[in-house]
Amino acid sequence: MLSRVLSAVVVLSLPAVLLLLNVRLLMNDWFIRLEYARPDFPPDLYGMSPEERLELALTGLRSVTQPPGASILQEVRFADGRPAFNEREIRHMQDVYVLQGIAFRVGLILALALIGAWVCLWFSPATRNLAWQSLNRGGLLTLGLVLGILLGFLFSFDAAFTLFHRLFFEGDTWLFPPTDTLIRLYPEKFWFDAAVWIGGLTILEAIGLILLARWRLSL
Repeated sequence: MLSRVLSAVVVLSLPAVLLLLNVRLLMNDWFIRLEYARPDFPPDLYGMSPEERLELALTGLRSVTQPPGASILQEVRFADGRPAFNEREIRHMQDVYVLQGIAFRVGLILALALIGAWVCLWFSPATRNLAWQSLNRGGLLTLGLVLGILLGFLFSFDAAFTLFHRLFFEGDTWLFPPTDTLIRLYPEKFWFDAAVWIGGLTILEAIGLILLARWRLSL
């Protein structure tokens, strides 16, 4: 009975752990710089220079990943001295800061539970094969879930994007006109590319774990 519970922990937690790991991987300067360097990245239509736009995008990232959070945006100015972000944008970024903090704490707990459960299964010769079987099943579950999510984004990005925000944010606090700074810094293509990167990395990792598990089971 205990071994089945441990196996379920491995299988069910693996998709969330891999997805959150890759979300956190992309929440770094390198991804923004990579996107802005793409020749097909949408230009700003309202006058920001590429250099100013990149700097503001990096500042926005720091406001949702580092203390004290979005309050740092209150002092950010355009080159002409105007405030770069309005109060509605700052409130939304603070919501993102809180959400990502909760999500990654939950992810850490799930990762520790996954590793602990898998090690317990692997440690006993009687359940060692179950450890690898659980990894295989978790990888397959991850593949199914991520492929389904990716298909949703590929065939109906707007609907999937809206559903995500309605699940995690209150009301219409995440909706902004195209003239607002957040939309100018992080256009739809930015989020589409991020979804493809996260999904692609998660699929590759899941396939790697499946192949490893099946190789070990074949020995």
